[in-house]
Amino acid sequence: MGYLKRRLESYKRTQKGIKSLKEGPETTSIGLGDVICVWGDTGPIYGVVTEEGVVKNCILLSPELFLAGDGLLLRVKHLVNLLRVTPVNFYLTPSAQRACEVIGKLKQEDLTKVVENHQKLREENWTGVRKEFFEYETKRIEILYDMFLEFRKQNEQSESQTVTVRWDELKHLFEEKDLELIFRDVPVAQSSAVDLGKFLIVRTESGIRIIFSDELISKTGKVTLVGKIVYSGRIPPELFITFENPPAVETLKNILNVDVEAE
Repeated sequence: MGYLKRRLESYKRTQKGIKSLKEGPETTSIGLGDVICVWGDTGPIYGVVTEEGVVKNCILLSPELFLAGDGLLLRVKHLVNLLRVTPVNFYLTPSAQRACEVIGKLKQEDLTKVVENHQKLREENWTGVRKEFFEYETKRIEILYDMFLEFRKQNEQSESQTVTVRWDELKHLFEEKDLELIFRDVPVAQSSAVDLGKFLIVRTESGIRIIFSDELISKTGKVTLVGKIVYSGRIPPELFITFENPPAVETLKNILNVDVEAE
């Protein structure tokens, strides 16, 4: 048995498939270029965010430098010092993001190099031990793919349960000082979503989506913006507020609240 094969067998014995995710350190948001650690029950999953959105697209980074081939090396300060780019990618749903720790940040030029290297690795015809290693890694983090498929399924089922309200019907509730808070200027480079734990705020071209966690759905409560009630009643899976020019999520995270009645 060759060296790489022995190393792979040793890796399989020590890095078992991840069955559940653990709550990570409190992270306000995860953005483009962030190097992350997803905490699993049998060990960490490392990656870098390459596409933003409610669900983040990530490239898998491996601390196993020999088996992972010749992908680019990234230096980090964590449980390991070096991570290698792989041809494997995965998706981070809002619930999976709660198991994340941000451990670094890539500059745009470095992120571009990583994405290009990842694409090059995906085009290679892997054989032998390295092919087996990448297949094992995909299986080891299968929980993330399952969570992504479940998220899509739930999202499709909840589309018909979305409650929509129009800003034009709400704006009379707000004074000038409130509007200045809601529509204050922010830097052009802004996130399209922010996860606040019990709900997710997502900015689209036509409005603001508020996606509620399972613990809030169906409870009686209210959604307030700068202290003014914009929705009250049974909490739906999603509340959509239409805007011609939607406010920034960085602003909303400080002035939008959800309160539910005690059972």
